Amino acid sequence: MSGLVTFLLVLLAMAALLRVDFYFYLFYLLAGLVVLGRLWAQHAARAVACGREHPGRVFWGERPLVRLTLHNRGLLPVLWLQVHDSLPIQLRSPNFYQQVLSLGPRQRVTLTYPLDCRRRGYYSLGPLALQSGDPLGTTRIDLTDATPDTLVVYPRIIPLAGLGLPSRTLYGSLPSKQRIFEDPARVMGMRDYAPGDSLRHIAWKASAACGRLQVRRHEPTVALDTTIFLDLHRASYSPLRLWVATELAIVAAASVANWLVEHRQAVGLATNGHDPLAGGSDAPYPPAMPPRKGRQALIPILELLARIEMAEGAGLPALLRRETRRLAWGSTLVVITGRVADELFPALLALRRSGFVVTLISVDPSAQFQAIHRRAAQIGVPAFEVWEDSDLERGTLAAGGHR
Repeated sequence: MSGLVTFLLVLLAMAALLRVDFYFYLFYLLAGLVVLGRLWAQHAARAVACGREHPGRVFWGERPLVRLTLHNRGLLPVLWLQVHDSLPIQLRSPNFYQQVLSLGPRQRVTLTYPLDCRRRGYYSLGPLALQSGDPLGTTRIDLTDATPDTLVVYPRIIPLAGLGLPSRTLYGSLPSKQRIFEDPARVMGMRDYAPGDSLRHIAWKASAACGRLQVRRHEPTVALDTTIFLDLHRASYSPLRLWVATELAIVAAASVANWLVEHRQAVGLATNGHDPLAGGSDAPYPPAMPPRKGRQALIPILELLARIEMAEGAGLPALLRRETRRLAWGSTLVVITGRVADELFPALLALRRSGFVVTLISVDPSAQFQAIHRRAAQIGVPAFEVWEDSDLERGTLAAGGHR
């Protein structure tokens, strides 16, 4: 802009000194183009509307498309428009998308580009910056869409067969026909009488109505639910394996939760990590998710696992003592942690004596994991280790030491 102004001033001085009409005409023409171009660009830019569309929530490994919609709502064409969308480096390299185009009157254009979602997280997309101007480049108009836009990438889910964990030890009891403890106040329905049924459970009115003996079915008082306890306390992980081990822990938690939901089991989650949406870094760990069945239980768990971070707050024993008070007797607990500290074993023993079924998974094991495995077995807790990504991918989890 300064160079063009200097040129116009020099041209005007030459026209005034030399008295040449051609220089005056050239000066008036260029000055008119500058003024007209600026007014054109400002009016046309005000009529441009933009928007971004994307799935919002994707699974690990997917390549979703982001659609940028540009609409010229005015009657004047936009001679040139530069589009620049800023993106997280974890989703795209380079971490931006840029395009230059023109828009005719009332024209709508859609631009698309893919994202590579190979790292779980809660990401902010944008801002989406638009820049336009006049043909001579004397003015530039910035249009920025600063509307918050987020994308959630769920953690990687590995099939349970790939984890290599026997379900009978990891997931406790599956539903069986035998109800060990039943609550007579909660009737589930009726069934035909079978030898060995208590006479107190016979529904005489229902038996008279259908012509054969009917027995009341009661809900069991022993829970078959599973709660995953994910330890993200920084002190539980070695500094050299901090990021790798915590990601392995989150992947293991997501895989276990997915398997349980697929097998119609109730699953919950408790963690001492930090949720960025819960407040500042000093905020307490997120509230535990009670065990529930179905996809409506899995999606909130995956969303929390997508954004959860390492924390400095309460350790795993404190988390276990606090959250197990709300669980029903007989629940299964899957404890996922880094290095297994000595103070964890008294907490696990107390849970076993309280009637819980406990399984321990270590994702940052020490060289003495065989001793840890034996010590856990003495209190009735099966222990497994995950040392690297290939352990999950090949399904070579070990129950007694490094491979």
